[in-house]
Amino acid sequence: MFDTFINGVLIFVIIEFLIMLGLFIYLNLRSRQRYESKLEKQHLDNLQTYTKQLEQNQLKLRKFKHDYKNILLSITELAKEGDNEGLILYLSKLKLYSDSELQQHTDDYQDIQNIKDTHVKSLLLNKFFTMEQSQIHYHFECKTPINQINLNIIDIVRLLSILLDNAIEEAGESSEKNIDILIYKNVDNTTEITLTNTVAHSASNINQLTKIGFSSKSNHSGLGLSIVEDLKQKYPNLFIHFSSNNYQFTTQIIIN
Repeated sequence: MFDTFINGVLIFVIIEFLIMLGLFIYLNLRSRQRYESKLEKQHLDNLQTYTKQLEQNQLKLRKFKHDYKNILLSITELAKEGDNEGLILYLSKLKLYSDSELQQHTDDYQDIQNIKDTHVKSLLLNKFFTMEQSQIHYHFECKTPINQINLNIIDIVRLLSILLDNAIEEAGESSEKNIDILIYKNVDNTTEITLTNTVAHSASNINQLTKIGFSSKSNHSGLGLSIVEDLKQKYPNLFIHFSSNNYQFTTQIIIN
C-alpha cells in the first residue's frame, strides 16, 4: 500500500510537472508572438514615416529646382553690373536660404540602406525620428552592408532599444545634445557598434550602472543596463564596454 501511494504521488507530480511545463512553453510562445507582432506593427509605422519624410524632401527639392533658373539669372545680372558687394551679399543670403530649404533629414541616415535586417532598420528609424522630435543632433554611419548579426533578433532589438533610449534621455538633458552611432562589419564577420552620447553629468562609477535597481534618476527602475548585462552573460560572442570621458558616454558593442 505504501509503494502504491508513493507511485501514485510520483505519477501525480510528473503529470503536474508536464502540465506546468506545457503551460510555460505555451505562455512563452504566446508572449514571443505578441512581441513579434508588435515589432512588425512598429516596423510598418516607421517605414510609413520614413516614406512620408522622403516625399516631403523630394517635393521641397522640386520646388527649389523650379526657382533655380531665376536665382541664377539674378546672380548673372549682378555680375554684369559689376556689383561685387551686392553679389557677395546675395550669395550669402542664397546660402542661408538653400541650407534652410534643402535641409534633408535623410542625409543623417542615408546609410540606413546598409542595414539589411528589417527589424533593426525599423528600430533605428524610430529612434532617429525620436531624436529629431527631441531636437537632438545625431550622426549615423554604416558604410558596409550588415546582412546578419549573430544574435537572436529579439535580443538585438532589446539591446539596441535600451542603449538608444538611455542615450536619447541622457543627450536630451545635456547642453550639447549630440548622439553618434557607428556600425561596422569587419572582414572576419565581426560586427562593431559604437554609440556615443553627450551627458549632463559625468558617470563616476560605470560598473555600478549595470547593477539591478541602480539608477541615477528618480522614479526609474534601474533595470535597463542590468538587462544589457544579462544579455552579455547569455551570449559568449557578445562583448560590451562602457566608458565615460569629458561629458560623453560611449558604449562599444562587439559581436563575433
